[in-house]
Amino acid sequence: MQTVFKKLHNERGTSLLIALLFFAICLTIGSLILTAATASAAKTKDRYEDQQNYLAVASAARLLKDELGGYTYTTGQTWETWDTGETDPETGEAVTASAWKAITPYISPYDTQNGDLLTDTYTVSQGAAASTETFSVSADEDLPDVSVKFEMKVGGDAVFTLTGGDYSAVVTFHARTARVTDWATYDYLTTSWDTGVITKGAT
Repeated sequence: MQTVFKKLHNERGTSLLIALLFFAICLTIGSLILTAATASAAKTKDRYEDQQNYLAVASAARLLKDELGGYTYTTGQTWETWDTGETDPETGEAVTASAWKAITPYISPYDTQNGDLLTDTYTVSQGAAASTETFSVSADEDLPDVSVKFEMKVGGDAVFTLTGGDYSAVVTFHARTARVTDWATYDYLTTSWDTGVITKGAT
């Protein structure tokens, strides 16, 4: 009877040990699963934020490309003749005078609702000096704001560098200046910008 009792006692000890071992294994596996799930959730959140930043930068770049460029800024002079209000005593005809007169610079196509950032910046220095400014663009109310660095180079070329999170894009507008004249009645300088080129990339 004592031998049977010892045997049962040993089996109970073994069962308890197996149970504890099984519990430890389950606890380890559970911890690994929880750690993996937490890491996956963090990655999913980071991936979502990255996607939002990418969409915000891409949308802002498209907005600038669609809204700017395609304008022409014209300056120059015209040859004008006018009546001085005097009369030639010998001929009795009105006395006239002629000279080159500067025109009022203008932007075409003319838009009374929206100014054009490229031409507005260019008119300050006529393309003789570079300028830099920064601002932000809200592409969509559900997307984060995008920071923009605007650089106008000497001559009128414009570069917008957009940044959101780890993503960036560059929108470039090239300026072309041409002289339009008949050498007799008008002499104009026209500066125009193309519709822009978007270059995407990560910072």
